[in-house]
Amino acid sequence: MTDKNFSNTQVLLIDDSEIDVLVNRRLMELTSFSKSIMVTGSAEEALHYLQNECRNADDAPDWIFLDVHLPGKSGYDFISEFASLPEAIREKSKIIILSVFQKPEHLEKALEQPFVFGQLDKPLTQSALRDLLRADLEKINASS
Repeated sequence: MTDKNFSNTQVLLIDDSEIDVLVNRRLMELTSFSKSIMVTGSAEEALHYLQNECRNADDAPDWIFLDVHLPGKSGYDFISEFASLPEAIREKSKIIILSVFQKPEHLEKALEQPFVFGQLDKPLTQSALRDLLRADLEKINASS
């Protein structure tokens, strides 16, 4: 798969690390992973964006890359509150948990949610983005 084959998707990147945001955003742009990248630095800001700016599924991001270690509400708190958002958003947006260190019991519980697609280590890589799209395509084809 070459970079030109990457799909154009909308991304919400939730991370309080400016360096991680810079690296991940640039990687998504260079690989043409996303046509639109919205960045928030906290779970609260991300939830506000989803509740107030995403009026329907078309406005909602396809992918949410979520750091779990955030100021205030954690990424796991975000996942709990995401579950109460409108169904159209929950069905469209797939959450990818981004983190270096995690407690296995928290990760397992989060992965039980149907809208949590998986977990990737920081920093993102071109290969990880390719694998993510490939896994998504396989999941879509399996359910057809």
